[in-house]
Amino acid sequence: MAKRKEIQDTIQNRDRIHVVMFFLSLVFLLLGVFIMIKIVHIQATYDVDPRVAPLFRTTVQKHIDPPVRGRILATDGRPMAISAPLYDIRMDCTVHKQDNDDSLERVYRSKVKELSKYLSAEFGDRTPADYEKRILDARERNNAYLLIKKNIDLSSLNRVKTFPLFKEGRYASGMIAETHEERIYPYDTLARRVIGYVKEQNRIGLESSFDSELHGTEGYEFRRVTDNKRWIRDIDSAKVKVRDGNDIRTTLNVDFQDIADKALRRQINENEDIRGGICVLMEAKTGAIRAMVNLSRGDTPSTPLYERENLVLRERGEQGSVMKTMTLLSLVEDGYVKSLEQTIPTNNGFVGGYKQDVHILDYQRETGRRDISVMHGFEISSNYVFTYLAETYYGKRPQEFFDHIYSYRMGEAFDFDISGMIEPMVNRPGTPAWSATTLGTTAYGYSMSVTPLHVVTFYNGIANKGRMMKPYLVESVEKDGKVLKRFKPTALNESICSPATADTVTRALRSVVSDGTATRLKGAKLQVAGKTGTAQVVLSAAERRGGADPYHDPMGRKKNQGTFVGFFPAENPKYTILVTVYSYLSGKSFYGGTLPALAVREIVDKLYALDGDWDESIGPSASVPRMEKQMAWEEGKVPDVKGCGLKDALYAIESAGLLVQYEGSGHVQSQSPAPGSKAEKGSIVKLVLK
Repeated sequence: MAKRKEIQDTIQNRDRIHVVMFFLSLVFLLLGVFIMIKIVHIQATYDVDPRVAPLFRTTVQKHIDPPVRGRILATDGRPMAISAPLYDIRMDCTVHKQDNDDSLERVYRSKVKELSKYLSAEFGDRTPADYEKRILDARERNNAYLLIKKNIDLSSLNRVKTFPLFKEGRYASGMIAETHEERIYPYDTLARRVIGYVKEQNRIGLESSFDSELHGTEGYEFRRVTDNKRWIRDIDSAKVKVRDGNDIRTTLNVDFQDIADKALRRQINENEDIRGGICVLMEAKTGAIRAMVNLSRGDTPSTPLYERENLVLRERGEQGSVMKTMTLLSLVEDGYVKSLEQTIPTNNGFVGGYKQDVHILDYQRETGRRDISVMHGFEISSNYVFTYLAETYYGKRPQEFFDHIYSYRMGEAFDFDISGMIEPMVNRPGTPAWSATTLGTTAYGYSMSVTPLHVVTFYNGIANKGRMMKPYLVESVEKDGKVLKRFKPTALNESICSPATADTVTRALRSVVSDGTATRLKGAKLQVAGKTGTAQVVLSAAERRGGADPYHDPMGRKKNQGTFVGFFPAENPKYTILVTVYSYLSGKSFYGGTLPALAVREIVDKLYALDGDWDESIGPSASVPRMEKQMAWEEGKVPDVKGCGLKDALYAIESAGLLVQYEGSGHVQSQSPAPGSKAEKGSIVKLVLK
């Protein structure tokens, strides 16, 4: 019995243990489920008190590393725009103020007094007393960020750190030095409109056009703060390395730019009737711009001359007599003018429908002649001569003339390294502004508006024997002296005329300087070929004050622009130059043969002195053979055509009944048979041109 009872107790105990374990397991299971549900609930809904969260989280911030902007260099590598670190000095004027110790305050004020003397001596913008009062007043206002001086360089900063009070360090003195990059122009305002700037939405010049190259790429990294409040890189976050900007090497020559700037200022600075002036100096063979000056006064005559706007690209207007060269080039190229000595009747200066040219009346009275040569008409810049020629040869086919204008790229705003070129306006046949007199007025420089850059580019095409080069300002993009991208000279038009035509027109341009409207350039150190032009500027409606005349106000006042454009040395052109001056509304006239020609002469003379590579054979002056003497040949004899262009030589020899064989290009250097030799009709004359 005892054994059976023991067995029953054992079974009962085991069953009881099973029940207990079951309930305990169930409790723990339910507790586990509850905990899991609570965890999920917390993760889904719980948010840390924002007042407490910063105490448990590491602060991480994105730190931007700005790139250093690339330099803009002159053609020889001299910097014209660079970025450099500058510093703003500020002061926490509240240091030690909370100590409420009168003795410490007296010491602080005495140090401020000494500091003020040093600041005044260093910067010179305030007296010591002014500095002292400014700092102590800021202390009374609890100003912890008082500006002391902006934009000082590193050497000045290092001196400031040695001044009384400041030498005790930031926490004892309150000195704060903040650094920032600043754009610096070593040559101040020289070529400022070409170099330009980038300021928020206002972007101009090369700084704007090549901003993507100059700017570089920002770098960044994420930083976190340590327990002792220091920022260190967060190694768990991405980092992008900064890439500094590339350099831009321009075609500008600093010395040439300085010479052109000073020469132009010398002519117009004291004349308050002049609103502004420009100068462009272009290399003939390549189209590289070596100098570009844009000076203007703004709206009031008393304003100093400054590079305010790019007039070379934006001052679109009727250019006046400098465009007669365009007409002459077309006439010679088409064969309508076979010789510059070709004559036309004077007709008292009248062409039907056009205004009389009174200069022709003066010519008739002085010479007693009733005809005039194309050369002389060009020398005296006669509107009648070019109206007559245009109407005679293009009157029935005006589009033929305007096709030439478009081939000279006068009808479009071609690509240029600086944006903002104004689109030309050409009143060609079929346009609303076309009239019965548009052909003639276009021939002498009106009824067509272009920019000065169009004009100098056209003349450069003549200097380059008919090859019109595209003007450009940037030679290369560089990085640490290595060329990344090079910009080579390119042509806008491979041939606007034949070399022979260019030679003939060059002879006419040389004659303008030797015997025409540009004689102020006759004694220049290098012989110049070029053309003057004077144009009246179309007035705004406000300036006309209700008057119908587009060029004059009711008081008879007008705006003038005077231009000289040409190239030098005339024998072998190296540079093409344009100078234009613009007047305010005035009763005076300003001609291309006066202020612009004088400025060009000064530039030419100084470039001659500066550059030792000029051909020694080029003298300060030269004489050009006159065709009226050469063409007076005797019957049965060979004419003398030495020094003439090919077309003039062909005209003279073929008019004598002889045939021509020639080699080379340029002007006639030798001929066979010799001038004056007897020759039967049909004989061959051999010419060598160089």
